Amino acid sequence: MMGILICPVCGNELKKEEKRLFCRSGHSFDVAKEGYVNLLTGSRSASKTGDSKESARARHTFLQKGYFSFLKEDISRKFCGTVLDICCGEGYYDDYGGELYGFDLSKEMVRLAAKRRNGGCYFVANLKSIPIQRESIDTAIHIFAPFHAAEFARVLKKDGRLYSVVPAPEHLFELKKLVYDSPYLNDENHPGGSGLTLVSKQTVSQRADIPVNDLQTLFAMTPYNYRTSERDRKKINSVESLETTLSFTILEYKKEE
Repeated sequence: MMGILICPVCGNELKKEEKRLFCRSGHSFDVAKEGYVNLLTGSRSASKTGDSKESARARHTFLQKGYFSFLKEDISRKFCGTVLDICCGEGYYDDYGGELYGFDLSKEMVRLAAKRRNGGCYFVANLKSIPIQRESIDTAIHIFAPFHAAEFARVLKKDGRLYSVVPAPEHLFELKKLVYDSPYLNDENHPGGSGLTLVSKQTVSQRADIPVNDLQTLFAMTPYNYRTSERDRKKINSVESLETTLSFTILEYKKEE
């Protein structure tokens, strides 16, 4: 499964030998005991990047409770051929019996993904420079993450598909009503860019009664958390549980001819 990985330093093909990946130019990357490999280079590789251990574990605990299982089931039906999970997190959506690759900027998230032992090949990398050969991916998934159209198009095969998941307008509206004085719907701006064409979109939704502890974790997983005051975040503690709308838009892109 290492055949499509390339060296992040020189771009040559990476091959596996015992517990390392290496290229013909002599660059070498150790495979961690969990089975993943860190392919970040330069100053970024030595710094703390992505989610912390505490954040990763909280996200793991929340996802394992199944609130997003309906989205997982829908996404998994779209997998075909060689699959790439862009910004894979802990690999929650990666149930697939075929050839699967996943990467994230967070080493802790990739470590958790590799521990799932689902047969996937996981690595730490930056989505602005994905260490994968050109036109090698049949299906890419991209869930709640920054968008980099040119790089996504580069790794897709000519008939490949990218499925990008973004919050639908009504997503978490009841939770925002609890926290904010003037709640708002999410915007419907869809990411795009050179090399990709949007060909379809669908919305999948479900309502769930979520207890307060899980509400706190869910809110912390969203961008709202970073721009909300401590006073407003504490409003979540005023309920024991909250029936909440979970709603996602799945955007299907094809590679431009």
